[in-house]
Amino acid sequence: MLFAEWRLVFTGPADGYVNMAIDEATVTLVAEHRAPPTVRIYSWTEPCFSIGYLQRASQLKAALSRHTECKCVRRLTGGRACLHGGDLSYSLIVSLADTLLPRSIVASYERISSGVIEGLWLLGIDARFAAPTDVQMDGHTIATAAQARRQGVLLHQGTIALRSCGLVVERELPYQPLTPVSELVAGEIDIEEGAHALSMGLKRALGVDLSPSILFAKEKRLARQLWREKYMRPEWNLAR
Repeated sequence: MLFAEWRLVFTGPADGYVNMAIDEATVTLVAEHRAPPTVRIYSWTEPCFSIGYLQRASQLKAALSRHTECKCVRRLTGGRACLHGGDLSYSLIVSLADTLLPRSIVASYERISSGVIEGLWLLGIDARFAAPTDVQMDGHTIATAAQARRQGVLLHQGTIALRSCGLVVERELPYQPLTPVSELVAGEIDIEEGAHALSMGLKRALGVDLSPSILFAKEKRLARQLWREKYMRPEWNLAR
């Protein structure tokens, strides 16, 4: 079987501002044909809400005032807020003209989520797709995802709750609660082990050759600019 070659980048832990800036920089480069289709796998240095692109932040502001250790960043993708910190996250960025992914939004979620499920299976975790955006284990939602389509590019951002972020917040807040895998299985999964399994699962499910790589210098420069001029600013994160 012939594989299309995509780029696989492990960027490790960073705060929410950096993670979202990198994703937007990669979207821009892929749209300009200056970077190949990219899967990036990463984690979070501290608790952070990522807010959906069109979501109002007003209901989260009170919680953030009570949990000053928790940051907040607005992402490019839709959906409700997610609380990060103990999770393993990934982004998949590819031209909408690429025929390896279904054009249907729901079908694309299911196809990409099958890679997450395959990766979890490699870790000994039996999970199932819960349409339209989630992955569940024993009825508990352990992973979710959100998408955006812009500049002729698909941005798919997903996250798997491997362990708790250590922050307890009110369930009635407008966010997507996830059950950490560590609460459902014996022991905790190492982030690096999880990242490797996730990359293998995505490779198998998508039928692509994920070529290990790094962020390009031009990508880092653009990400730094976006971090400084956009993602660090309350005008972007909390204005709505």
